[in-house]
Formats: sequence, C-alpha cells, structure tokens
Amino acid sequence: MSFRMRSFLIILAVLLLAACTAKEKPTLKIGMNMEFPPFGSKVDGAFVGVDVDLAHKIAEKLEQPYEIIPMDFDNLIPGVVSGKIDIAISGMSITEERSRQVEFSQGYYVVDLAVIANEDSPIKIKSGNEIGAYKIGITSGTTAHQWVQENLLMKNLLAVNQLFLYPDIAEALQDLIKGDIDLVINDAVVVQGYEDRLPITTKYLIKTDESYGIAMRIDDKQNQKIKAALQDLLDSGEMRSILQTHIK
Repeated sequence: MSFRMRSFLIILAVLLLAACTAKEKPTLKIGMNMEFPPFGSKVDGAFVGVDVDLAHKIAEKLEQPYEIIPMDFDNLIPGVVSGKIDIAISGMSITEERSRQVEFSQGYYVVDLAVIANEDSPIKIKSGNEIGAYKIGITSGTTAHQWVQENLLMKNLLAVNQLFLYPDIAEALQDLIKGDIDLVINDAVVVQGYEDRLPITTKYLIKTDESYGIAMRIDDKQNQKIKAALQDLLDSGEMRSILQTHIK
C-alpha cells in the first residue's frame, strides 16, 4: 500500500470517528413551563425568558444539542423521574420534598410568594392567616400549593372547597379577573410581570426565600457537568446578565 493511500485511509478513519462521536451526543431534553414569564413564555411563536436563555447556555457548555419541551408545571418532576425529559429548568424552587425525587443543582435565583387580587378588589391582608378567608387559586405542585397546604389547610384556616388548582398561573389569572376566585398566590417575580399587563395587584408578600434550581435525575452521570456549567455562568456574571435582560 502506497504512502498516499495510507494517509488517505488514516484521514478517512479520523473523519469517520469524528462523525460517529458527534452523532453519539444525544439531544438534551429540557422540560419547561411556558406560562411563567419572565422565566419561560412563548412570544410570536418563539420561546423566551430567563430559563430559555439558561437552557441554551447550559447546552452550549455541554457541547450538546438540546430541545425545550413545554409541559404543565406539575408534570416536570414526573417527567424527569420517568426519563421523558432529561432535566427541568422552569423556575423550580429547591425543596426537601422535591429533593427526594430529583437531584437539584445549586440555586440561581431567590424569590418570595406574592398574594394578588383584582386591581379594584377591596381585600386587605395584614397576615398570612387572613388569606384563608378567601377563594384561592394556585398552580398545582408549586411551593405556593405547599404553603397553602401547610399554613392554611392543615391548620383549618381554609376550607377545601375554597382552594382551586390550575395547571399554570395564566389560567388562574383568567378566573381571578372574571371574579371566580378572590386571590392567586404565585412567585413574586412572575406576578410582577403579569401586573404590567393585567388589572391585578399584589395584596401581600409571603417571605419564603426560595431558590430556583435545575432538576435532574438522581445520580445521573451528567449532573456534575450541569452543575459545573451553571457554576461557570454564576461565576462569570453571565447568569446575572441573563437575569438583568428579563427582570427589570
């Protein structure tokens, strides 16, 4: 075999190996709720928000193609556990209960809960206990749901038939504006975004200091790489830049 032929075969083998290696990198399936601005929403057919940009940066650092899969919030953790999605990046607060089902990254944003009503509502709230006197709408499976259960339902401060569960905040707000419910509880940063364009107002702030994290399958081989990628974004200031772009 000539030197030229051997060189050609070596180059061909390298190219084939590179092609196989590229093909071996699977698409990272990222679950996200798209009714959660400024973290995730759909505008003019495109996904936008903090978590959308974060997903792009994480996949970029992993040098991996990715796909954002819109889901109801309470389907995200079951989706991670079952393997329907690889990770969830969706304004998900790190909690002890959730940590029994999934592994979380470090936190990338801290938030409290806001209690909101119609703009012209006469409701006044001076303490969390007073919330139980009204019909409340919350997104199923959220920390607002957990807070209501622990602080109102379990203390008999709220009747079961006064609690209304929704797949996302957008549907809850529709009923709030129509007058079907009195209050909606959700993350304060998300409420601020809706206050800019809907006739609603915050009546009370519940201090919870929750941290949003990326939800991953427990002990998955990629978890440390994802955490390292997020830490790079936090250390470099890129995460701060993403937040400043979407949160005013």
